[in-house]
Amino acid sequence: MINQDRKLRLEMTSTAFRGPGGEHNYQNCRDACRQHGFEFGVQLHNSSSRDEIEWLAASGVTLSAHAPLLSAYGINLGAESLEPSWEIIRANAALFDELGIHKTVFHGFIMTDAPVPAYGHGRTYNECMQEIFRPELSIDGKSRMCNDFTGTPEFKTRIYRVKERLQRIRMEFPHIMWCIENDFPAFGSANLFSENSAYLQNPICLDTSHLWATCHLFDRDFHEETSRFLSDCQVKMVHLHASKYTAEIPKADWDDGHLPLRTHNEMNLPRFIRSCRDAGIDYYILEVSQGTFEDIHTFAEMWNS
Repeated sequence: MINQDRKLRLEMTSTAFRGPGGEHNYQNCRDACRQHGFEFGVQLHNSSSRDEIEWLAASGVTLSAHAPLLSAYGINLGAESLEPSWEIIRANAALFDELGIHKTVFHGFIMTDAPVPAYGHGRTYNECMQEIFRPELSIDGKSRMCNDFTGTPEFKTRIYRVKERLQRIRMEFPHIMWCIENDFPAFGSANLFSENSAYLQNPICLDTSHLWATCHLFDRDFHEETSRFLSDCQVKMVHLHASKYTAEIPKADWDDGHLPLRTHNEMNLPRFIRSCRDAGIDYYILEVSQGTFEDIHTFAEMWNS
């Protein structure tokens, strides 16, 4: 049920405010949230520069973070050694305290022990992730898209590590909500299904286009899997964006979403939002790479429909 005592929180990803017109877009987004009675915030993207972080912090807006910030490598709690990721987590926790950040989300489960380069700092996602590509985890031995390795002994070993290490993070930094995100199903990223997230017993950020791709790749129903996430997992945050990909596109050719909410799609986003609303979720990030105030108005229409 909806908590009537809490105000809906709507954030924009910080990538929306880059480049010419960024500050003007920021003002328009803030005003649009005020118009609809939403609490406005910004989620610092993991590709944010120090300058971007500083100007948004100086603006006075409430911030959250898509971790890791200002890091050359990503977080992987499934690796044999925790220490590289733990150093990143400690550094980010200190930065969050400095910025007054109490909520963060990160991708934290990849089927590798190798360092995972952080993309967005002059390198693309594919360039970085190709360094850890394992063909035996691919649907055809060459595509980046995952096969279903979740029944393997290796997966079970790694997901147990992730669960135990998430508990350690919560104990070490209890003043910060550390959401782990369901992954885009590529390059051995492994937090894919509702049963995986439920097993972790940790706050979850539910990403729409990641789930859309996962459900298509593994022949699950998107809205049924959404319901399982909402009923079985600790969903505390939603990454909302549209995907243009449809069943007519070969599975190996699928990509992520991060498109405006009015993008033509087959996802039925109003139904998805309604399911989240009815489950009491009141915290949404419009993770639209070049999002504008129009996405806020579109969200309001879907929320109130």
